[in-house]
Amino acid sequence: MAIDSVSPHGPTAAAGVAVFNGSGSLLLGRHAHDDRWATFGGSVEAGESTQVAALREVREEAGLPLGDLEMFGTFGGSPIYTVQYADGSSESYTVTMFGHVMCREVRPRPDGIEILECRWFTPDDLEAAILAEDMAEIVPAALDWFRSRRARPDS
Repeated sequence: MAIDSVSPHGPTAAAGVAVFNGSGSLLLGRHAHDDRWATFGGSVEAGESTQVAALREVREEAGLPLGDLEMFGTFGGSPIYTVQYADGSSESYTVTMFGHVMCREVRPRPDGIEILECRWFTPDDLEAAILAEDMAEIVPAALDWFRSRRARPDS
């Protein structure tokens, strides 16, 4: 049965993580349902905070056990925040995005189910990458977050 693109309760709450390395490359996963690159994330489960959901999703999808996250924005409310699945179903969502900078080099492990491949993208690489539609808003906001974080004295 197809999921309505807008449920009677509104869009699904989701959480995601933009993972950076120290030099400013962004880790993205190539998603199985659309073969496009995106940050890691998914639905918030009952009883979870958005931060706990974001940590769970990046651990499940990329095998990364992250620590501290910093929220940098909430996105939604337009058609680009609707996922179309291969079975014809769709789901609208509002996503709370967090950022994380890796202190050490870690090799991501895609789950092979939702995420087929993980790759680090420099800001220049991102221009040619085939990104999920919602990344048109999320990636620039993530890059701004990373730049502002690096500019702070405590970073």
